[in-house]
Amino acid sequence: MRRLTVSMRTRGAGARALRHPAWLTRRMASAHRTEDRTSSPRSRIVELLPPVLTLALAIGYVGLDLTDGFAEPVAGTIPPLVRGGLVAVQALALLARYRRPAAVFAVVVLLDLVILVTSAGELGTGAFAVMVAVYVLSRRVPRRRGYATIAIGAAATAIVSIAAGSVSPELTPLDGVFVALVRVIVQYAVPAAIGEYFLGRERLADALRTQAESVERERIERDQREVQAGRTALARELHDIAGHHLSGIIVSAQAASALTRSDPDRARETLLALQDDARTALADLRRTVGLLRHDDPSSDGTAAAPVAAPSIARVAALLDDARSRGVTVHDVLIGRPRPLGPLTETAAYRMVQESLANAVRHAPGATIDVRIEYSSDAVRLTVTNGPPADAAAAGRATATTADPGERERYGLAGMEERAGLVGGTLTTGPTADGGWSNSLLVPAPERGGTT
Repeated sequence: MRRLTVSMRTRGAGARALRHPAWLTRRMASAHRTEDRTSSPRSRIVELLPPVLTLALAIGYVGLDLTDGFAEPVAGTIPPLVRGGLVAVQALALLARYRRPAAVFAVVVLLDLVILVTSAGELGTGAFAVMVAVYVLSRRVPRRRGYATIAIGAAATAIVSIAAGSVSPELTPLDGVFVALVRVIVQYAVPAAIGEYFLGRERLADALRTQAESVERERIERDQREVQAGRTALARELHDIAGHHLSGIIVSAQAASALTRSDPDRARETLLALQDDARTALADLRRTVGLLRHDDPSSDGTAAAPVAAPSIARVAALLDDARSRGVTVHDVLIGRPRPLGPLTETAAYRMVQESLANAVRHAPGATIDVRIEYSSDAVRLTVTNGPPADAAAAGRATATTADPGERERYGLAGMEERAGLVGGTLTTGPTADGGWSNSLLVPAPERGGTT
């Protein structure tokens, strides 16, 4: 039986494997299983023990009878050696009790009845084999059919025992009934009850094992989902950070290249700004990775200081940064700003950031309009850009990336995922004048609440 372990983790303490509480029940039940009884020497001994004991009982009976070991002679119509042979046949039949439980039961009961009839009901040498057969039958055969078979055997034993005892001068009719009742209880009821007990334990162990396996599968699936969600979130964050800063760097590099001859001083300033942008991008990436290292138990604790969470309030700085690169940006704020909760604020900020990066990358020179509108139950953020200023600029922008369409699809997918996480709706598409528009509608929390 495969051993299951449930992994329990604590922050900063690694993982520690604890054995599931069902292991003890499974261990006890495994000692009584019959599916693989020849897999070890111990199982083989357990399988051979009942037939050996039955055979020893036959030899002992024959020895006592031949040496006059009984206090009184046993009544009967057949010699002691024949009775001993009948018990020996029972022992041989028990070797097949796991493969043919019903057939073995019928054989040993029939032989026991023969012994009862030929000994005037005085001998019970065949009773032990019957007890073993009943025990196996109660565990190996479906309950209804098994107990019906046992009931037939018990009834036959009771009838034969009473009939055989009636010819004995030492037994009254009431004594005969009592002896028959004792035989039925000892040979049938007790072994069946023991078999049912161990069968119930096996079923309980199977149920616990199935439950433990189900819990383990659910834990593994949950861990996999958490890992995948973490990877997706990290991919979105890195894409948003890198896409925004790299777009600004590309614009600054193009501007510096154009100003190299006409205005060297301004070109130098642009290159310095480009260096600052690169440093800022690197710092943001390090902060993002530092947040992951801060949660990693194997980290040495030297993670970067946490960066402030993105928010709609920081959109103004985002727009100012774009304007400093020469991008024409108009912004409109309608309504009174209020906190929306960290997830919603981040989704809104990243949507504006990604929209600006896409506009700069695919529509260089175009005017960008940013509109933030607060209503009583929602907030709508819309970023619209016009067509590229000229076809040549658009061609240069497209040439800066191997597959700008793939980048844009990935960015839009990230915005849609963020919108879905906060219960928002993202609408994207081209405008009538050849530009592009992204609009995010997110529900606003009730006054005093957060999302």
